[in-house]
Amino acid sequence: MKRIGWFSLVFLVSVLAGLPANWLLAPMAAQGVSGSLWQGQAQRLGQVGPLAWHWQPWRLQAQVNLGFQGQDWQLKVAGWPWNWTAAVEPLQRTLAMPLSYRLTGEWTGRIEVQGSGRQCQGSQGEIAGHNLALVAPWSVPLGATRVRVDCSVGMHLLAQLQLQGQHQFELDADLRQRRGRLQGAVEPGATLAPVLLSAQWLKPDDSRLSRRLKW
Repeated sequence: MKRIGWFSLVFLVSVLAGLPANWLLAPMAAQGVSGSLWQGQAQRLGQVGPLAWHWQPWRLQAQVNLGFQGQDWQLKVAGWPWNWTAAVEPLQRTLAMPLSYRLTGEWTGRIEVQGSGRQCQGSQGEIAGHNLALVAPWSVPLGATRVRVDCSVGMHLLAQLQLQGQHQFELDADLRQRRGRLQGAVEPGATLAPVLLSAQWLKPDDSRLSRRLKW
C-alpha cells in the first residue's frame, strides 16, 4: 500500500508539474513567464530576475538559477524529503534590474548542506563577498563578508560584515524559526552611520547596534 501511495503521489506531482508556469506565477505579478512548472523561466519575479528552474520529481532533484542584485546564483536540491542535500553558489555577474536599492560586489565559494526531513545534519563550505558596496539610493562601502550554515543547533545562517576602520557586524539567522539577531559596532564618522540612523537601527551618539529580526 505504501508503494502504491508513493507512485500515486509521483504521478500527481508529474501531472501538476506539466501545467503552464503562468498557472502558478500569475498571482505573483511575474513578468516574462514561459515553460511549465516542471521546467520554465521568468524575466522577473518580485526583486528576483531572471529566474529559471528545472524540477525532476521522479529523481527527487531540483535546480533553480536566479539573478539578484546583479549576481547569478544557483541552488540545487536532491533527495528531499528523505536524506537530502542542498548546495548554493554564485555564478557569473548579470545585468541588474532597476530596484529601489542596489548592491555590488564580488562573490565566490559554495555552501553544501545535508539533512533529513526538516532536520539539518551537517554543512560544509562558505560563501565570501568582497568589495561590497551599496550604490543606490546612497553610495556606501560595505567591505567584505563571509557566510556559512551551522547545523549544530537547528539550522542557522551565520554571516560577518567588516570594513576596516568603518564597521563590523555579525548576523545569526535561525532559518527554521524565521528570526535572527544582528549586532555590531560602527566607528566614529563611519560612512554607514547616517544610513543606520535614518533607518532607526542606530541611536544618536551610540556606536553599538543590536537588533532582533523577524521575517
